[in-house]
Amino acid sequence: MERPAPAHPGSEFGRFAVVMAISLVVIAAILAMQPGSVDLAAILQIQPHVDLEPLWAAPLIVQVHIVTVLYALAVGPIQFLLPKGTPFHRFLGWTWALAMLVTATASLGIREINHGQFSPIHIFSVWTLISLPLAIIFAKRGNVPAHRRTMVGLYIGLVIAGLLAIAPGRLIWDMFFG
Repeated sequence: MERPAPAHPGSEFGRFAVVMAISLVVIAAILAMQPGSVDLAAILQIQPHVDLEPLWAAPLIVQVHIVTVLYALAVGPIQFLLPKGTPFHRFLGWTWALAMLVTATASLGIREINHGQFSPIHIFSVWTLISLPLAIIFAKRGNVPAHRRTMVGLYIGLVIAGLLAIAPGRLIWDMFFG
């Protein structure tokens, strides 16, 4: 089967920008539905820093989750911007898919914020565990548009879940703002 010509890099950047814009709009909508969830005065007083001690003190499942999330967040833009269909794209895609699988699976064992129960953020884990195999099937069958849409959706979900995880009292908050 003949592969379509790679898209112009400018159009790939445009798609990536749209993905990020959609993510920010969804996050803003979620926060707007939670009155008082954002204290702008407190945000202006934050002094960012890096302290990895909270990560080292966290359970192993949390450490694995954070490492795979960071990998997936870093590789996502590379996948969006580089040419598609190349051996490098496929290699990075498989490593990204594996990182997302580990991320979603590990997150199901992380339940500290809801007293041992699943929380709304776990919806992203279930979404990933359903969508990831579909994205791979779409690619294998040559359905590039469906593969692209699914992968973009997975990345948007990753960004949204990641940004929602940055809340006072949570690990990421403690590492960078606590």
